[in-house]
Amino acid sequence: MTTNPKSSGTSASGSSHDAANSSDILPAGQASQRSSPPDPVFPESSLLIRSWPDTVLDELGHDPRSNYAERFWVCVVGPSCYLALRRFAEQLDRQPQGFEIATGDLALELGLGAKGGRHGPMWRAIERACHFRLAHRQGALLAVRRRFPPLSSRQLKRMPDHLVAAHDQWQAERLALSKRKTIALPHEALRPRNVASAPGDRAA
Repeated sequence: MTTNPKSSGTSASGSSHDAANSSDILPAGQASQRSSPPDPVFPESSLLIRSWPDTVLDELGHDPRSNYAERFWVCVVGPSCYLALRRFAEQLDRQPQGFEIATGDLALELGLGAKGGRHGPMWRAIERACHFRLAHRQGALLAVRRRFPPLSSRQLKRMPDHLVAAHDQWQAERLALSKRKTIALPHEALRPRNVASAPGDRAA
């Protein structure tokens, strides 16, 4: 039995034509609704970012954009949390009084996708920052540290051996540098400020 080429071609093209125009059969707006995912829902739709000052950390801590924070703290808090805190630090440099950011927009900026909820990657990053006391949240208000503290001995014990060795080397280099700076200070700089100079030390 021979097949009519014209007939089969018409059937194939008709099937593809029907599939291509299947959206025309749907009610208005329903096709677009199927293709677009629903907007994510977060515990807070937006966050008001403020600085969380600490007199010691602000003086001696590590900037979130420093080599120390990137090399050692990422292993502790995870890359998503670290990137969020780094993003906050950059914006607080431009807006020291604080700023507001939509949680969904922040998630997309950090490459965390549009999955919302308390157990989504964006909110877990916020909770990790609070867990390690790098941030503190009260509702939509999120206060963040401008500096990271040095890693504690407990945190170091949970790190890979090669990072522990790198951290030990970093500390040794900092200590050696501090000693060299102390030796290089002039005699007058080492004199206690609250001790008055003897009369013989005064210039004639």
